[in-house]
Amino acid sequence: MASETHEDRFSRGLEMLRRIGGENFDGPINALAETSADLSRFTVEYPYGDVLSRPGLDLPLRQLCTVSMLLADGSAQPQLKFHIAGFLNAGGTPEAIVELLFVSVAVLGFPATVNAVGIVRSVFAERELAFQPIKPATGDGAGRGWAGREMLERLVAGDAQGYFDRFAGTAPDLAQLSIDFGFGEALARDGLDHKAKLLAIIAMLAATGNRADALRLHLAGAIANGVTREEIIELLIQLSVYRGFPSALNAFSVALSVFALGVQTLQVDIPAPVDTESRSDRLERGNALLAKSSAASGDAVVRSFDDIAPDLGRMIVEHSYGEVFSRSGIDLKTRELSACAALAAIGSATTETPLRVHINAALNVGASREEIIETLVNLAPYSGYPATQQAIRIAAEEFAKSNPSSRQRKEESE
Repeated sequence: MASETHEDRFSRGLEMLRRIGGENFDGPINALAETSADLSRFTVEYPYGDVLSRPGLDLPLRQLCTVSMLLADGSAQPQLKFHIAGFLNAGGTPEAIVELLFVSVAVLGFPATVNAVGIVRSVFAERELAFQPIKPATGDGAGRGWAGREMLERLVAGDAQGYFDRFAGTAPDLAQLSIDFGFGEALARDGLDHKAKLLAIIAMLAATGNRADALRLHLAGAIANGVTREEIIELLIQLSVYRGFPSALNAFSVALSVFALGVQTLQVDIPAPVDTESRSDRLERGNALLAKSSAASGDAVVRSFDDIAPDLGRMIVEHSYGEVFSRSGIDLKTRELSACAALAAIGSATTETPLRVHINAALNVGASREEIIETLVNLAPYSGYPATQQAIRIAAEEFAKSNPSSRQRKEESE
């Protein structure tokens, strides 16, 4: 408001920061002020005084959207941890945060999600929460195709058929996997309030950027399922804080086209699913491939998430390895090299550990060090030299672990 002073906005922002930050809420801004008093003031005035204090969204829902945006960032772990704790401070539940991770699996993939598990775990431990892990799904998993069709109708509106047609002719299995796994498993879970799920998906897609077609379908789905135009506008204003004005303006452009059409019905004609495999079939195949490529136990991967969300580990083995990596179109060495390239190209903090895993897996299935290095060097014209240099550094560290120097071997023998 034109009549407001900097002091008014700062005071309102500081109070909002207190609600979100809890104990030691002003510690980060005080530390920042020692270097830049103006940036410290801006950090309170605009995000907290101008945006998060707006009345259009309840604070817990705002915080859930913030966490969704930071999950999409991939390299803002301190801020992600702060806002996960802030969601709890604002009245959100631990169960909702854990369920948000399954939305992340469908929209952002496993690296961003798995990285966040450790952050969630540390927040819960610091607060000494008596959290009961989310119970794993029951049943044989053979009905997920039908669940995916149903969830598609609850999350998407508009011309979904046109969206799928643009890639289904070339990769029909991808369309089916999108519905079976993305909608039928990861998004079909009922542990998160439906409006929160709709807005979280929009927040992740808008924060990722360059997802206009998917964002358009989910914006239309949100409006068709009771989310108001005002709530969407508030989310996108908030996006300007956590992913910048370019991301917010691009998302607003997509939203305006959806608003102009009003409430839309879902246009899609998906063939009835043919469920021929059970969960145990996929899990068995995933376990075998994981053992072959990474010399890892699928059971160990599954059980590593038992304290938070046991289904997350199962999904990694069953879907990533049992459905995708086990496909016959290319050999396993090529798959591992392509995984290395994809993770290195993303170059976020969330992809560093998976890159290490897949560098070692590539070695395990017959790739030479030279092939791995050439795969990574090939990224330089496309992802830039800093990302490529970082990937080569990681590769060098993994090579050293798998083949210590003669001096190291001598010391170890002594």
